[in-house]
Amino acid sequence: MLNYQLHGKETDGAMPLVVLHGLLGSLDNWYTFSRSQTGKRSILAVDMRNHGGSPHVEGMSYRQMVDDLLELLAALGIANFDLMGHSMGGKVAMALALQQPALIRRLLVVDIAPKAYPPRHQALLQAMLAMPLAEINSRKQADEWLTPVVKHPFERGFLLKNLGRKKDGDFYWQCNLAEIARHYLKISGFPAVDSTCPTPALFIHGKQSDYVTEADMELIRQYFPAARLAAIETAGHLPHVQTPAEFTALVEGFLD
Repeated sequence: MLNYQLHGKETDGAMPLVVLHGLLGSLDNWYTFSRSQTGKRSILAVDMRNHGGSPHVEGMSYRQMVDDLLELLAALGIANFDLMGHSMGGKVAMALALQQPALIRRLLVVDIAPKAYPPRHQALLQAMLAMPLAEINSRKQADEWLTPVVKHPFERGFLLKNLGRKKDGDFYWQCNLAEIARHYLKISGFPAVDSTCPTPALFIHGKQSDYVTEADMELIRQYFPAARLAAIETAGHLPHVQTPAEFTALVEGFLD
């Protein structure tokens, strides 16, 4: 079963909010946001398969990730909920909403659209796989190894959260990097579906990111006719991390 953390307690009248991270992320990415919701709603933060503390298993299809999530929710006795996902997690959220719309009261999708994207992370994944972990003695050295491929220090720091250290001092990848890389083209895509979801949906995107544009709204509304788009001017692909106050205000305004 997927690894998860439950923040807060159920509040009268408030649905639990399930939050899903993106590619090479983990449930820790939602920590600041989850703490901000104390006393307002409970947050179920989930590690997707092959990420964070969740099992290392074969496959990374969206059908498998949706099934994983439904299994967890059933085990926890959560029948109805609000759902929010970022990037890859946003695609999982959309796929689940299209498959089981009656389960979800409100849907939030962060900086991703229901479409296939160019495989822009292939060089990054290959660099991570090629990193000689046995020769890496510090996180600074690992950071220097990634610098030619990932120019921005913030993004490198985000990715290197996947780097764990054993008791003997050796570094290792906490995520199942090989399996993620093997199925990366599938992750970059989006499953073909012919259904729609009437659930109210908010698509939040960073203006400094090119993942979602105004032009994508026509496609988004083909799947989610009740969707609307909200932009954060100074945010990139990680608005919940880069602009937490603005992001939280949008989420609370939509859910409350």
